[in-house]
Amino acid sequence: MKRFIAVALILALVAGAAFAQSKAVYDTKAKAYKIEPGAKLRVGVDNDKWGAAIVALWDKLHPEAKGMVEFVNFGAAGGSDQITALQGEAPDVCLVIDGEVSRNAQSLMALDKVIVSAAKSFAMEPFYSSANSGVPKFIPVNYDGMAFAWNADMMTALGLNTKDGNKDGLPDAFDTWEEIFALSKSWAAKRPTYKGKTVNIVFPMSLDEVWSGYSSVTAGGWKIFAEGDGTKPGFEKKAFADGLSFIKAAADAKISVEATGALTPGASMTWRWDDALNNETAPFFLVGTWMDITGAETKGGYDIKFGPLPTWAKTRLAPFVKTKGWVINGFTKYPSAAHELYRILFLKDGLQAMVDNSSYIPALKAKSFNTPVYTDANKAEMSRAFAFNYPEPAIVLPANKAKKAMDGYYGIGINLIYRSVWDGEKTPAAAQAEAVRLWAEWLAANNK
Repeated sequence: MKRFIAVALILALVAGAAFAQSKAVYDTKAKAYKIEPGAKLRVGVDNDKWGAAIVALWDKLHPEAKGMVEFVNFGAAGGSDQITALQGEAPDVCLVIDGEVSRNAQSLMALDKVIVSAAKSFAMEPFYSSANSGVPKFIPVNYDGMAFAWNADMMTALGLNTKDGNKDGLPDAFDTWEEIFALSKSWAAKRPTYKGKTVNIVFPMSLDEVWSGYSSVTAGGWKIFAEGDGTKPGFEKKAFADGLSFIKAAADAKISVEATGALTPGASMTWRWDDALNNETAPFFLVGTWMDITGAETKGGYDIKFGPLPTWAKTRLAPFVKTKGWVINGFTKYPSAAHELYRILFLKDGLQAMVDNSSYIPALKAKSFNTPVYTDANKAEMSRAFAFNYPEPAIVLPANKAKKAMDGYYGIGINLIYRSVWDGEKTPAAAQAEAVRLWAEWLAANNK
């Protein structure tokens, strides 16, 4: 699963003896930053096609400095081996995940006021502000998360109404979980078949993979660490209990069963999203920004649509989302040229290069001046859906700033709690009490 940009990209910026002493110089007449004589820049990205497009755009806009920029593909998964390999070789401008910025801000260059001023008109909140605790050093450029999807061709073949009269990205007949659960219950006596296979899954809810499974427990309006306090995830709140009740309601509706008709065991409800996209195992599912949607549609001959998650008791569920964005190496030898490359990356043409050469969805305010043209309808639909997602908190524990508060969510065995409700082993109230207890134990062991 391609969720995290290499932490190595940002940690490697500590290499070097001291910060560059020169500064970025903006030419108001040319409306561009000056380029130092003999400058050479490296931009760190996570795929070759996008990197080549950035280099080509630079050469087009700066023919006098053609060949000055090269790209380096660091991939999307970090590791200690990469961190070691990158020491002293970090790029001048690189793509990083938002949650890593504040913890490594000392190694990043403060962005010039001209760029900061422009960013205020297009940078997506709250990602921009939360990543920049003080002096701006990061501007989000794309979303990294999941959106609700539905297979229009599969639904039509199953006799389901796919009309979206209000254009909210959801079929009107299934824009609430109450309606989806009712559909699942109607299939209980006889599961339908599609392309010769029995449809046993209405929605492949994730319980054992708790990152994508988070959206289920937001059904009552719960938002983890909503108070901005790393010691208070909010497990004791009624809204969290309501989210657990949603899981129970989904189990009661049998939205996922085995070939025998028995409820799918909670332990088996892991990462099943790729299977739904590529093999049409369910009419409703989640899709990540890194997944090859167009490839799946082309190969399978079907149409996938996107929108926000349906509501439950009039509350809209919200998956996690992060952003990736650009930073400038605090040790770059060419801060002005690096700022010019940075500026270009956020031009409409710069964002168009990203949209045309990667799977990424731009993280921009509505009607921003630099909004690219979406030739891919999927990206336009997903972009609108992400407005309803919840930013994965990047806060740390107050007494242990090296420890992310979210490590507790991922580390207390919350998947076992979700499983216990689905499998009927615990009531939502009992499961909630267990979550509160486990969090208290984890916090006592780690917040010191």
